[in-house]
Amino acid sequence: LLQVSAPLEGAVRIWRPQNGDARKMLVAQLDGRVRSAAFAPHGQTLLVVSVSGKAEVWGVEMGDFVCRLAPPDGARIISSSFSHDGQRIVGAADGSRAAVWCASTGDCLKILSGHSDDVKSACFSPDDTLVATASRDWKARLWEASGGKFAKALIGHTDVVNSAAFSPMGSWVVTASMDCSARVWDATSGECLRCFAEHRRPLHSASFSPDEASLLTASFDGTVRIWKMASGCCALALPADGGVVAAAAFSPDGDSVLVASGSESVRLFGATHGECRRTLAGHSDWVRAAAFSPDSLLVASASYDGTARVHSAVTGVCLQTLSGPAHDVIAGEIRSAFYHKCQSCPESPCKEGVAAAREQVDAVATPVDSPLHGSPSRPESMKTTASAALAAALKAPVVRPAAALTGNADSRQAPYCGQPTAEPKGISDAQVEADLAYLGW
Repeated sequence: LLQVSAPLEGAVRIWRPQNGDARKMLVAQLDGRVRSAAFAPHGQTLLVVSVSGKAEVWGVEMGDFVCRLAPPDGARIISSSFSHDGQRIVGAADGSRAAVWCASTGDCLKILSGHSDDVKSACFSPDDTLVATASRDWKARLWEASGGKFAKALIGHTDVVNSAAFSPMGSWVVTASMDCSARVWDATSGECLRCFAEHRRPLHSASFSPDEASLLTASFDGTVRIWKMASGCCALALPADGGVVAAAAFSPDGDSVLVASGSESVRLFGATHGECRRTLAGHSDWVRAAAFSPDSLLVASASYDGTARVHSAVTGVCLQTLSGPAHDVIAGEIRSAFYHKCQSCPESPCKEGVAAAREQVDAVATPVDSPLHGSPSRPESMKTTASAALAAALKAPVVRPAAALTGNADSRQAPYCGQPTAEPKGISDAQVEADLAYLGW
């Protein structure tokens, strides 16, 4: 197992969560301030973006510099992410553009021009054939990844589109907007299939569940909502401490939802009934980011207290605290160090490597003396395809219950861990604008 922790100021570190040792001090000061850091899907390289708009790729094993992404026409790079095969990188840049780079050389392969205002985010489709971009011009766009040709415009939002993401099978695209809504689009036709509009404040992200049956939205109104794709109705409204949602995500197995908010802890909720299963505590300042490990057994958290922590998602126990010469850690992620490809099946991870990684994760995630050791409570298999019935349901009109028509989510409010709290009040417009400005939005 490897974990990356990215402090706001200082060097990005690669750790082994098993013993808390730092392997290398990577990216030894792009400009002293780091915006984000993420592993490639194969876990062999690390992509780091600085606040100044520079992006670099580093080798994980030796900490060697690989390349710096060539900015299109000298523009600042705002965000970037790997393709699913790890060979290319797509990112948003200043000047209403996005770009595609070679992940090994940093050469700019294609410039995606067509938006009329700044691009906020960009990502590849699961098969790496399409790119989705979200922009301040109220639109999202789809592009052919290989040639950079414009494919479709996703038009319907009435304010800035903060993010765009593909469904796991790549058939749909979800967008989250400052107009307080999320929309789901057909990735082939560009048709809007669903509009989810019960939040009271702007949305900063939206994502699909692994089985594509549900949608998660995170808003500045202090809630995370889970929606059913077939009906378009809100199934759950999960509260966030302090009315601030810093991070929210489904677990890779689809069984849990992670919510990091305006507090020193991370909460894990059941994805079906919304019960709070675990409170991952220990930080002494707000948690800025959190993420599941690939097999859903571990949770990495990054905090403004200058530390990153690794918790067991099964028991809630803190397994390791990672600290260094940093005041604010703003990103954290866990990857398997055993991920490798088999020569006979280059399109998929070698089964032996995955089995070895799972044994390592199980040993770290669950103490030997735990009654759950060796038998974590999680589904053995997950459905990864959308049924024809679900696809047909998306064409049908949304039928909402009375509570949904009035925007009252009390009937769907999830049980909360700890002391009873009032409904989250959210944050002020001024706070929203300040947070967006800090994030470069």
